[in-house]
Amino acid sequence: LGVSNFGERQMGELLALGGSPVEVNQIEYHPWVPSLHLDTAQWCHERGIVVTAYGSMGSSRLASQMMMQDSLKQIGEMHGKTPGQVLLRWAIQKNVSVIPGTGNPKHMAENLGIFDFKLGNQEISLLDAIP
Repeated sequence: LGVSNFGERQMGELLALGGSPVEVNQIEYHPWVPSLHLDTAQWCHERGIVVTAYGSMGSSRLASQMMMQDSLKQIGEMHGKTPGQVLLRWAIQKNVSVIPGTGNPKHMAENLGIFDFKLGNQEISLLDAIP
């Protein structure tokens, strides 16, 4: 069973029903999401529930602002990657599956170019601390 946008309370209520096990919860997930989303991801991981991110590069409202963050651009430059690739890699290293959507072949190739580098602990911490 897969769900979307379920928080800890809803997940707990659903699991208490004793039906089919919840296998995946899809939530918005990037460094700027409210802490509730980060807490929900942690809760799911502790129970073996896969977390899939939508909006990994920001919601349509925030994406352009997010991509202009100096720290994000600097991390990307150190790895020869775009800010979007850094955000996707951050989520992957947080054990969150990403499903970036695009119809642009250039962006598709770019989205796949996140498996040939890793973010260091300091870079992860820097992204985690973004307000």
